[in-house]
Amino acid sequence: MESARFSEVLRKYPLAVSVVTVGRGGSENALTVSWATPASFDPPMFLVALDRLHYSIDFVKSTRNFAVNLLAEGQERLAGQFARQAMAGEDKLAGVARREGETGAPILTDALAYFDCELTSVVEAGDHYLLLGRVVDAGLLRDASALVSGASLRYQKSQP
Repeated sequence: MESARFSEVLRKYPLAVSVVTVGRGGSENALTVSWATPASFDPPMFLVALDRLHYSIDFVKSTRNFAVNLLAEGQERLAGQFARQAMAGEDKLAGVARREGETGAPILTDALAYFDCELTSVVEAGDHYLLLGRVVDAGLLRDASALVSGASLRYQKSQP
């Protein structure tokens, strides 16, 4: 199948927009994702797909944690803030309200909801890695509708 055709069809598939945060001991990073989903009720598990070229893969493997922060409608600017690659020495989380989760990963306190996860496995899946995490904490932070990808939020494949 042609990649362009798959991408065109995928743009019509509604996906919740989340910010995946990772960190421990003051060293933190965050990135916007739309490929995140619950994977199991018992035990509670969450799955995130990250581009295999993204530098956060190694960070997640070393900290063994991540949090999925579900964004609310109206948080497009926040999604955009974490959708770009950081410059050397830049703190993309500067000025963003957050607290440390049970795993040590940052929880964005202005998000709609969060899933704080301990990494259980990393699986290669084509041009992405699938991160599977056991949810150790989750919560609703406010009453709103989720931000869903659409015409104004486009997933773009990282270039090597």
